[in-house]
Amino acid sequence: MLQINDVRAETMRRLYGKSKARAWDGEYLDVLDTALNLALGHKRVADDPDLLCRNVIRDARRTIRRSEASARRRAACQPLADAARRRVSTTAADGSLVIDMVTYDTPEAWALAAETIQELAAFAATIGSHGLGCLQGMLDMATVSDSARQTGVSVATVERARRALRVHARALISGSA
Repeated sequence: MLQINDVRAETMRRLYGKSKARAWDGEYLDVLDTALNLALGHKRVADDPDLLCRNVIRDARRTIRRSEASARRRAACQPLADAARRRVSTTAADGSLVIDMVTYDTPEAWALAAETIQELAAFAATIGSHGLGCLQGMLDMATVSDSARQTGVSVATVERARRALRVHARALISGSA
């Protein structure tokens, strides 16, 4: 049986390994960073590295979701400096209040957004037959597994396509394309 310190060290080694495997995914890296902090907590039970790793990742996701929700609630209470903006509140599926900020965009902004989407669609078509489906999944904010199911390809293929689309979008936005 591993000692408690050995269990925490093994869990941290696994979390670092996961971060190297998906270094391109910023959201996942945030989850792993939070999970590393949680793994160091002295009150957390650490008997098995597999269980501890799974539990800290689950708790990290929950912690991040909770902090994002509280940040939205705090932002909803603040006045807006720009009179051309307004807030819209909706109710999520779980009954929580979601506050979004709606900006009145100009026709030029809409034209630039449409051109960017057209460029991304043209690039997605060059990726393969699944490229446009992956782009649509990203625009619809579908999960990777849902996009894989809809396009009929593996999760890894969808992740590669999404990574390529993000890189191309950054190039388009920065003007280096």
